[in-house]
Amino acid sequence: MELQKKIIRLIQRNDTELPALPFVVNKIIDAASDDSTTTDELADIITYDQGMTNKLLKLSNSIYYSQRSKVDTVKRAIAVIGFDEIMGIALGMNVMSVLTGRDSGLSLDVKALWLHCIGCATAAKEIASRIHPEISGKIFIPALLHDMGKVILSIYFKDEYHQVRTLAIDQQKPLFRVERQIFNLDHAILSGLLMKRWQFPDSILYPSRYHHNPSASPPAYRDAALIINLSDYLCHKARIGHSGNPVPVTVKNSTEKAGISEVALRLILDQLRYKQEQIKEFFDITTG
Repeated sequence: MELQKKIIRLIQRNDTELPALPFVVNKIIDAASDDSTTTDELADIITYDQGMTNKLLKLSNSIYYSQRSKVDTVKRAIAVIGFDEIMGIALGMNVMSVLTGRDSGLSLDVKALWLHCIGCATAAKEIASRIHPEISGKIFIPALLHDMGKVILSIYFKDEYHQVRTLAIDQQKPLFRVERQIFNLDHAILSGLLMKRWQFPDSILYPSRYHHNPSASPPAYRDAALIINLSDYLCHKARIGHSGNPVPVTVKNSTEKAGISEVALRLILDQLRYKQEQIKEFFDITTG
């Protein structure tokens, strides 16, 4: 219980060592929270950061997006990648950079985790396009950021998280269950607390917060949480990156609850394996 209090205090108090987000990231969060944000406004925010601009332009010309003609403006990149997806990538790159800026002897391979998250976002978009096309554009962001809590635990509670990971491996238990056993909370809850502190919109916060327990999510975000749960499982099966979890699991009767067939899931799994080169290039560009 004492550990739980320390973790929550780290997230909720303003006088802790948790880093503040850069100005441009706060502007992107504001844009993600406002349905009236225009392409021009988003392009202006992105071009404020030249490093981010260069990466997004390079990404939009990568094999992941398979464009025939060269993309050389941010507005064109937004058209190619998609409005919500480009916000997710910009957020993800900056948040991971902020959180891992003090990387030293972490108990988790953060680069392998980021690769896993990119694969998860790729799978989530594909699943959503089949069963809930109305959220297929917005699912990329929470799927990409769903494991932020693991980075916090790995940085600020290194020894304890090393113990959690060792115990999960030795007992062959899902990581989130051992986290609950040791911390009395898990990385998904922590992701939600962090997103609340940073004022992420509900459409990002709740699917991330409940990806291990979709049925507990507010109804409006239950489908998205379940899709992330399934995509997380598929990404483990495809062996794209590594989330630190030794035992991939999905919720009971997940395919029935999601309304997707086992055949469709196997096809998506095959697609993930086929796209490994594209996903790796995505990773190289966003971490380079």
